[in-house]
Amino acid sequence: MKLATLLYVTNPKGEYLLMERAKDPNKDLISPPGGKLLTDRAESPAECAVREFEEECGIKTQTKDWELIGTVTENNYPNIGHILIFLFKLKTPVNELPLDSREGRFVFVDPADLDKMNIPETDKLFIWKNVLYTENGYFSLKIDCNTNPYTCTIETT
Repeated sequence: MKLATLLYVTNPKGEYLLMERAKDPNKDLISPPGGKLLTDRAESPAECAVREFEEECGIKTQTKDWELIGTVTENNYPNIGHILIFLFKLKTPVNELPLDSREGRFVFVDPADLDKMNIPETDKLFIWKNVLYTENGYFSLKIDCNTNPYTCTIETT
């Protein structure tokens, strides 16, 4: 099973920072910054959030700047396999778009416009709804990508 992070970052207007991915597995799709944990050196999920945000966005943060808001387990995600994703929210907004990088191009997106965006199917069907509307600030999902349509179990909220 792979381990990864997704990083939910807003600007002062409440728009989310998203990246049009230039590389697989989500090439040409729009998703939050994030990436795989370095398991060979026992990197924690929060350390991965800090590293990935600096690598992809050029912005330095510390682990204390991030809040864990959820976990998502995806069974057989296309082109990846089994993956456990730690979802973090940056506690303070960012004011400017990061420069485009080899990873992709950045945009700020109003939450009301997410359904119009070319985002990964599991994000559109399940993850964003929980990011935006979970009351107590934490949720856990298990998504089965072997079924058609995909199915989701809400394990905790």
